[in-house]
Amino acid sequence: MIEKMTQEAMDNYLDQTLIEAYDMIILDNDPWPSSFESKKKIKFIQQLVEYFQGREEYERCAQLLTIQKKVIHELDNRKPSN
Repeated sequence: MIEKMTQEAMDNYLDQTLIEAYDMIILDNDPWPSSFESKKKIKFIQQLVEYFQGREEYERCAQLLTIQKKVIHELDNRKPSN
């Protein structure tokens, strides 16, 4: 018999998943799947920033914003110049 997860268990699972994603982004030199476009990376990082802002974990937000700036810089450098 499959038990339904309680809301608390779901929240804990989501927390652990987002913290693991954060750790991978911060600790890995190139954590992104090859199919992730820069815009998708930026959106994902922004969602993580919003999550950690809600938890008042501002040091994590700062690290994520630094990585987001690098991704934006990479995106800007790929655009063809006129």
